This record gives sequence, C-alpha cells and structure tokens, in this order.
Amino acid sequence: MEELRSTEILDKEIEADARKKAERILQAADDECKRILDGVETRVKEATERKIAQYKAKIEQFERNATAAFPLEKERYLVKFYADSVSSALNDYLQNLGLEKRLNLMEEKFKKSAVALAGKKYNAYVFGISEADAKKIVPNALSFSTISFEKSGEEVAFGNKIHEGIILESEDKSVRVRLTIDQFLRELSDTYSLELAEALFGGTLPE
Repeated sequence: MEELRSTEILDKEIEADARKKAERILQAADDECKRILDGVETRVKEATERKIAQYKAKIEQFERNATAAFPLEKERYLVKFYADSVSSALNDYLQNLGLEKRLNLMEEKFKKSAVALAGKKYNAYVFGISEADAKKIVPNALSFSTISFEKSGEEVAFGNKIHEGIILESEDKSVRVRLTIDQFLRELSDTYSLELAEALFGGTLPE
C-alpha cells in the first residue's frame, strides 16, 4: 500500500510539474503573440504616418506651385497689358500728330546727332517720307536714296505702325544714325515707360 501511495504522489508531482511547464510555454506563446501583434501595429502605424507625410508634402508642393503660378501669370498679363496700352496710345498720338510734326522729331534727332556726325561725309537712306522732305532735314548728305523699311536695317519698335525716317551712314561705314519714328519710340519707351503707363491709367496702375 505504501508503494502505491508513493507512486500516486510521484504521478501527481509529475503532473503538476508538467502543468507548470505547459503554463510557462503557453504564457511564453501568449507573450510572443502579443509582441508580434504589437510590432505589427507599430509598423502599420509607422508606415501610415510615412504615407500621410508623403502625401501631405505633395499637396503642399502642389499648393505652392499653384499659388506661385497664378501671380506670375497675372504679372505677365499685366506687363503685356501695360506695353500694349502704351504702344497703342503712342501710335494714336503719332498718327494724330501729323507728318509735319513727325518730320520735326527727325530734325531734332538730327541736331542731337551732330557730334557723332562731325567731320564725316554721309549718305541718306529714306523710307516712309519723300526725298524732298529728307533734304530739308539733312541738307548736307552726299546722296539720297529711297528704300523700303524692310531693307533699311531698322528694327521695329514694339507695336509701332508708323515706319518713317532717314538712316544716315558715313562713307567709311563707321557711323550709322537713325532719324526714325521707330528709334524715337524706343528711346521714349526706354526713358519714360513707367511715366507713360501711369499717365495713361490716370496715375494708378492696375494691380
């Protein structure tokens, strides 16, 4: 009987020990599962945050580009609007001025070019006006030739529609003077473009 009791006790101890080991294994498995699940949640959270940050940055970049593009386009439009308006006003002014006064502009330009032409012999190339009118402005030219504006070598001033003038060229080709409406408009625009725009818009430029 004593031997049976000893065997029963031993069985119970083995069973208890096995139960404890099983509990430890199960607890370790639970801990591992929890660690894995926590890790997955963390990785998903981190990946989500990265994606949110990436898309947020893309949206902000798009908004910056859109915000920057509109003022730039607006500025380009206004610059063109000013230039077109001033050019149109100058053309109206020159047309209303009449030929005689436009010839006076050429004569004034000729007087201002006296230093550049001093001691030079030069030929006159005429377009848009008669040679008779040109001779009144430049009486000392060696010769007068009527040419087309396209062959004069003169550049078109922005928006100008009145191509009249005289090109003076020295015999040695070292000096070339433009007594032209296009040159007059370029100089006027370079010097007084802002004042002209402000005057045209009543002292207040549109914004």
